[in-house]
Amino acid sequence: MTPSGVPPILVRLRHRPQVAGLVVPWITARTQDGRHRFGTVDAVRADQALHRHWCQICGQPLPDRFVFAMRDRDLTRSIAPEAPMHPECFHYSITACPMLAGRMDHYRASGHADVFAGTGIVLGDPAGRRPGQAAEPWNAVWAHDYTLITDPHAHLSAALLLPDQILRVRPITGPAEPTDPNEPPHSKGVSA
Repeated sequence: MTPSGVPPILVRLRHRPQVAGLVVPWITARTQDGRHRFGTVDAVRADQALHRHWCQICGQPLPDRFVFAMRDRDLTRSIAPEAPMHPECFHYSITACPMLAGRMDHYRASGHADVFAGTGIVLGDPAGRRPGQAAEPWNAVWAHDYTLITDPHAHLSAALLLPDQILRVRPITGPAEPTDPNEPPHSKGVSA
């Protein structure tokens, strides 16, 4: 981490746009006026990454071993709703993303559905289930392959991980500590 709390940009990620010193993941949705919306997934790009075996962060082809970030409920179903990452892109993500790093106890309350209404951009949370919900524990799931499916809950492309495709699972975070209602807003970290 740099003194500002922003992780250094990896060589692999230097081609990606940045906002406030943070790399914008390849699957991040962008408004019609060109602004990137951290925490909002462009379902078309997410679908392309899964189908092409590309990293969701850098948008480049994956090696023969890669890492998924999966919530406990995803792990229970063995379904990853987002594409995997290069190990180094994954490491950057768990440092830079406040949700993966456990610095947030809830998803942003508003979401971004209103910003993308009528634009034709399909979001990765089409039912709008995440806004305001409590953060969940995250896991690193190392794998060497996955089976492309349509997630029965979200009706979007997803990765089904069969037991022989999983190499290792380890917790990344537990749920974030609840925010003290007496603390000033944003004192716990940046919203995702």
